[in-house]
Amino acid sequence: MSKYKNLLKEALRLEKNEKPYAIATVISVTGSSSARVGDKAIFDEKGQRIMGYIGGGCIENTVSDVAIETLIIGIPKTVDIDLNSDTISMGIPCGGNMSVIVEPHMTDSTILVRGEGRIVEVLCSMAKLLNFKIIIHTSKENIHSSKSNQQLYPDADKIITEVLKVGEIDEKINYFILATHHSDDDKISLDAIKKGIPYVGVIASQKKADLIKKFLLENNVSNSEIKNLHSPVGLDFNAKTPEQIALSILSEIVMIDNKATGKQMKSID
Repeated sequence: MSKYKNLLKEALRLEKNEKPYAIATVISVTGSSSARVGDKAIFDEKGQRIMGYIGGGCIENTVSDVAIETLIIGIPKTVDIDLNSDTISMGIPCGGNMSVIVEPHMTDSTILVRGEGRIVEVLCSMAKLLNFKIIIHTSKENIHSSKSNQQLYPDADKIITEVLKVGEIDEKINYFILATHHSDDDKISLDAIKKGIPYVGVIASQKKADLIKKFLLENNVSNSEIKNLHSPVGLDFNAKTPEQIALSILSEIVMIDNKATGKQMKSID
């Protein structure tokens, strides 16, 4: 049995509870150090060590700072630590040096989709392939028209059929897509933006999109907040089918999630 079995169990627990964490692993040591190659520790998003050991004193403090950084940017980072300090107050006058790789384990971004129909079904399936967490809000009538929720949205993590109150949703929503043609789409968009959802996408014609934007501005949505409205939503694919529309929307979301440009690769120097 692995000597890190408890650490791995803790990582699994954090995964199940959808908590981000970073695993720090000692990958090299020269000179004297209490840590050994392969030693590991888990850090939370605040840099607190949850479990494990990679060295004491300033070693842990340094790795803690790196753990916080990696959980912000989502990219692993290797840190080299000098153990040659001659100052006792530094806490690491061991001699030599060590390297630690810190690997972030982020929670999946969550997409909330309100609506029904083929576009919603395809969005759900495609988004799951891209490792998003999917919440679907749809009507009870829509669900009852099918023999099973799983026939309509087999990849959904959660299905809501009650009246949608965006401000009362407990989950962190990264992306909200309205795939409806309801008279309250403008009000739902306002609630979503005021809740602080950074991406509110409305599948709509340019005329409807302009009306929603006008409603938001009339209800004291700031210029910085209005940037969170994406309507018409998606990238310009000249999409004609539900599948193409879903692809254009998710392409825009992936572009934003990855902080990419959306340009053709051949046009990037």
